[in-house]
Amino acid sequence: MSGFAGVVSGDGAPADVNLLRRMAERLAYRGPDATSVRELDGAGCCFTFLRTGPAPQSEQQPVTLDGRQWLIGDLRLDGRDELRESLCQPGQGVPTSATDEELALWAWQLRGAEIGDLLLGDYAFAIWEPATKRMVCLRDLIGGRPFFYGQVGSALFFSNTLDVLRIAPGIDLRLDPHFIGDFLLQGWCSDTERTVYQGIRRLKPGHLLEFQNGVATARRFAELPMKEPLMYQRPGEYVEHFQSLFQVAVRDRLPRDRVAFFMSGGLDSTSVAATAVRHCGGVGSRVSSRAFTIDFRPLFEDQEAGFAAKAANHIGTPIEFVRVGDERPFACWTDESLRYPEPLHEAFQSRHVQMCREVYAFARVGLSGDGGDDILNGTAAPYARYLMRRGKFVELAGTLASYIWQRKRLPALGTGLRGRLRSCWSRAVQNEIALPQWLRPEFASELGLLGRRGELERGLRREHPFHPGGHASLSQGYWASVLEDEDAAWIGVPLERRSPFLDRRLVEFLLRVPPVPWCMQKELTREAMRWVLPEEVRTRPKTPLRKDPAALQAERLKWSALPLPSMHPILSEFVDWTRLEATLRTDPGSQSWDDLRPVSLNHWVKGVENG
Repeated sequence: MSGFAGVVSGDGAPADVNLLRRMAERLAYRGPDATSVRELDGAGCCFTFLRTGPAPQSEQQPVTLDGRQWLIGDLRLDGRDELRESLCQPGQGVPTSATDEELALWAWQLRGAEIGDLLLGDYAFAIWEPATKRMVCLRDLIGGRPFFYGQVGSALFFSNTLDVLRIAPGIDLRLDPHFIGDFLLQGWCSDTERTVYQGIRRLKPGHLLEFQNGVATARRFAELPMKEPLMYQRPGEYVEHFQSLFQVAVRDRLPRDRVAFFMSGGLDSTSVAATAVRHCGGVGSRVSSRAFTIDFRPLFEDQEAGFAAKAANHIGTPIEFVRVGDERPFACWTDESLRYPEPLHEAFQSRHVQMCREVYAFARVGLSGDGGDDILNGTAAPYARYLMRRGKFVELAGTLASYIWQRKRLPALGTGLRGRLRSCWSRAVQNEIALPQWLRPEFASELGLLGRRGELERGLRREHPFHPGGHASLSQGYWASVLEDEDAAWIGVPLERRSPFLDRRLVEFLLRVPPVPWCMQKELTREAMRWVLPEEVRTRPKTPLRKDPAALQAERLKWSALPLPSMHPILSEFVDWTRLEATLRTDPGSQSWDDLRPVSLNHWVKGVENG
């Protein structure tokens, strides 16, 4: 992903060029191919360019068509041909050579801020209008590209890289207590607008930020529709429709030359790889490919690596194994080369960074199977309730009977009985185990962390009538947080990860597919990949790791977090370090990863200070 940053002055003051150059230096690792710094009337920006393709890209930014609007950002648009046709005006066409940045500007001139249904793809960009002294910033619906901003007086600073905004003069870099509270309770912050700093905010996915006269306001401009389910006459029509959309989603994400696959032995990532390799083998294609797979051997006999190797051999792509069986848990804590924009609680993050760097040695773009579980691994109960509310009892009975007759089993109901039982038990012992003992009582009381924990346990709002879980994770920022952890700012190399299953055209289709039978254990994908993947991979059920690698490594390597490192003074507001150490010593033979969140936070704070 290319890097960008800038500043807009509400009072029309000129931008600080020296500051822009310093920002560009901090963005250099994101865009090794070109750098540009430019002053505009009342604004300024910098840009570092990463060449990926396949569409034409603007090497220098900001970009303008006529001087009335200037665009700076990071874009990868889908459906370019359809977008060009929709933008054509009488007597004026849009050239095929137009870059994604230019297409976005044409769309802006045609529709203004109401372009939510026009722009498909991954993007985060800002448009500056000198005449009105207005800036509008937009982020795509799923959140495939990050966007951060902070206001100091009448100036707005923005970037797709959090650390760049730390050098903006006057930015409030005090830790956000709400972010810290969420992190200590669950290991990450589910408020998609907050960052770890009080003075820096995220632009939510599907939202735009308008800044004019020193006032910033945000609102939603794009959202996933909720429509009636598709009712095709032939079952094969669902498979054919899925295949056509999936192939286009993969094709639009293929780069110009080399592509890597983040591949496990599961169905989603192998389907992406197989579809991409088939397209790469077409006439005129010069794209070469290679798969990369994490291998936990000799820690335990990792079946994923074996299935991934069989899939790679079947589809005809080389495969490399990144062996991590001897890695110590939380090795990244003491590695000065692994510093992250925000706190991270992940036992093997250094393993992931290692894999990304090996991928980058081969290609700048990696395709993943992210998002395949959200809708395609659904449950039957919401769909049954949907049909019953509409009085479609015959249809419901026929659907369930057909599924049971053909597959000799009940569909996954997802009634939540186990979850409700756990919730009842949790309420019964809430006073005893509600909050970790090492949390400062004053901090927990001031932020209402007991109630907040209840909110976090309830999870995302479920609004879709028959795909509630998938719609929630796709529309409420869950995937934005996941994809942000794959960003260059977290892995240290300009590797762009692309996810065909998160293609908006495909997502909107899947949200209309009847869950029974097509979203029971990924039935639709399995049918679409018939004759494409080896049968043992295509028919393999979703298989989680049989054992926790972190716990196995701790046991095998006799690893322990004790004795604890010294605590940074800033954490004393949130954590009682003495109680934390006592908690970890109560059972030396086990590791409570939840209780190690303060240690992760401590190492992050020290890394920021030392950096």
